[in-house]
Amino acid sequence: MTYLMRLPKFEYLGPRSLAEVCGAIAGPSGNEVMLLAGGTDAILQMRRRERVPRRVVGLKGVAELDFVREEADGGVAIGAMTTLRSLVHDPRIAARYDLLRETAAQIGGHELRNVATIGGNIAGALPCADLPPALMTLGARIRLSSARGDRWLALDEFFPEFGRTVARADELLSEIGLPRPAPRSGGTYLKFHDRQSMDMTVVGVSAWVALDDEGRTCRDLRLAYANSAPTVFRAKRAEAVLRGQALTDEGLEAVAEAACGESRPRTSWRANGAYRLELIAALTRRAIRRAWDKAASQGGAKS
Repeated sequence: MTYLMRLPKFEYLGPRSLAEVCGAIAGPSGNEVMLLAGGTDAILQMRRRERVPRRVVGLKGVAELDFVREEADGGVAIGAMTTLRSLVHDPRIAARYDLLRETAAQIGGHELRNVATIGGNIAGALPCADLPPALMTLGARIRLSSARGDRWLALDEFFPEFGRTVARADELLSEIGLPRPAPRSGGTYLKFHDRQSMDMTVVGVSAWVALDDEGRTCRDLRLAYANSAPTVFRAKRAEAVLRGQALTDEGLEAVAEAACGESRPRTSWRANGAYRLELIAALTRRAIRRAWDKAASQGGAKS
């Protein structure tokens, strides 16, 4: 058992702008500085002494990181400090990216969603995080900001290994960009957890499907997984199996088998690796069917 201790001593900074945040993290490196968003995971990490930062930079007062904005190209930009509650209730998210709204609504309870943020859920680099799989299948890109400037990259490229991101010590995740939804597309996120009061995801599967103009065959398929490998990941070989095909039981079995082949589930006290593989296969089949039905019925109005 890991015991929770009092918080270690640290210097706290409360910047009011993104420029001030970039300045505050420009000097220290490694574990010397911690960015604090909602704090739902970070505070526990500090109390378990998994992280003992010398400086904590609070982001709550940085209003320019809390937004949902429609873009000229039909996409949507989301600030890193946008709460899960906002994702659930924002009409622009519901209208265009129901997959994201659906995923956020499954995380924790009302109290947690009121404070947890999209940026914190991503940047924590936890393999059990629920938002990264959904965002990956939606084609999300992220903006990393620092005193040296900004850079953009696909979310697929953000998690090189367990517990790590490609962000440099002086960078913070400041924005998430979602492209305009494709026509005749739909997505869903399914997860299994042991009980509602203990909301750690055992396995999570996000599926996004785009159909051809007639709505009969798969034009594109994206699959992403939580807690099925050391990092959240896209199953790109499995995605290719169904492209150009109609939906059949045989095709679903082939995709599920390929997804299991790309997964590397661990054994823990919640579930062993063999059981997780069964969950991956079952949830993959179920998620693709549900995403297909959404794409067929919604005609791309939602994803």
